[in-house]
Amino acid sequence: MSRVMVRGLRGAAGGASRRGLAAELPDSLAKAISPHGGIVRGLMNISPEPGDPRLFLSLAAPANPKSFGGGRHGLIDFFASGMGTTLAEANISAVAEAVERYCAAYVVPERTLLASWEELREEALHPDDLPLFTSEQHSRWQFPYQPFTERSRIRWVSSQSLTTGLRKWVPAAIAWDSYQPLSADEEAICFGLMTGSAAGSTPEQAMIGGLLEIIERDAFMMMWYNSLSLPRIDIRDHPVAEPFRELLDESRFTLDIVDTTGDTGIPSAFGLLRTSDGKVSVGGSARLTLEDAVRKTLMEVSQLFIGNKSQIYARTIPSLLPHQVTDYGLRLPYYEQPFASEELAFTVASNQIRPLGREAAPVPDTESRRLARLVERLESRGLEALCVDLTTDDARELGLHVVKMIVPGTIQLPRSEGERLVTSRRIYDTPVELGLRSRPIEPQELNISPHPFP
Repeated sequence: MSRVMVRGLRGAAGGASRRGLAAELPDSLAKAISPHGGIVRGLMNISPEPGDPRLFLSLAAPANPKSFGGGRHGLIDFFASGMGTTLAEANISAVAEAVERYCAAYVVPERTLLASWEELREEALHPDDLPLFTSEQHSRWQFPYQPFTERSRIRWVSSQSLTTGLRKWVPAAIAWDSYQPLSADEEAICFGLMTGSAAGSTPEQAMIGGLLEIIERDAFMMMWYNSLSLPRIDIRDHPVAEPFRELLDESRFTLDIVDTTGDTGIPSAFGLLRTSDGKVSVGGSARLTLEDAVRKTLMEVSQLFIGNKSQIYARTIPSLLPHQVTDYGLRLPYYEQPFASEELAFTVASNQIRPLGREAAPVPDTESRRLARLVERLESRGLEALCVDLTTDDARELGLHVVKMIVPGTIQLPRSEGERLVTSRRIYDTPVELGLRSRPIEPQELNISPHPFP
């Protein structure tokens, strides 16, 4: 999910009027928008400039649950963005993502249970099944989190296992974004992670979106930590490239798409756009076909580039070292520094180039079957799919469903370089199983550059 930094955005006041924008939304979603108490405080359109892909980009501002009090922590991002080939598609995407972020940050203390794993036993996720921080990280001065053990007293929330069909308690810290302890007797084990949150018009649609994001991030971070150069995909003669032809102008850009499909077999891709003057934009996606994954990746690359030109081309760029990248919002500025893009070069260095096929693999015809395929592919790799329903009453009235999907053991996209989550065995073992390495990488050999996703 690409993020747009709204501060200083070009064209933020351009495009359609507020009434015109709302007219491009279904009535149910339009009702969510109000500067006074709405789930979504506002919606606006960014006008692409000459030479940009012929797409529409919209921004929506979610309400901040932190303002409600009661110990609820706030949003990670204060704007949600959506892109599409039509204004309606962009608006729907932006508003749905804003509702998702609102719900994902809206902690409901009444749903939580303060206990240790020793008290809950087999009804709860075991600490060993949730890879978090290393002992070295925990020993650092002022490191803000405690080890997650069987005796840790934390708050739990109930989830549904799509793998077993059973209910399972999971830490509230991984269910809600930007979660922080609600009371002094609760231990902090990690900062709430955004990966896996998704909204949809049906529960199945939301669950599919959340699982695909987890699969994409897991595959990318496996490549990133191991500094793997995976096969590139040639899209030039494929219809999927048509809306993005401007990005294929070699006098202005170098565009590479990488096949990051991992051991689950679910297609995923990573995109890197480099301008002639050394600026970069990235994107990534997982879908049930590689063509759809590539299309969504191109959309993400375009979304980041169009929406963040003021930051990409800022006259003054902060000087950042890797350890100073402590939040998502610092990652784009890091890679706009002179020569920083060289740290991304390995991702597109493979000499193996595959054409994108025109015959898509058959996709199950219903959402339930598509969801079942994802769950089965994860289960085949020993991974359990868990779902926490985050839908608030006001979001449900709009006809939306918001979930947090959790797949313990997958590789996470960290917020801060000081909070890297590198204890998952998948980082070390899976590249060997896939024949990408002859031996597991050593922890001290992991790529130390900050990942590029803002």
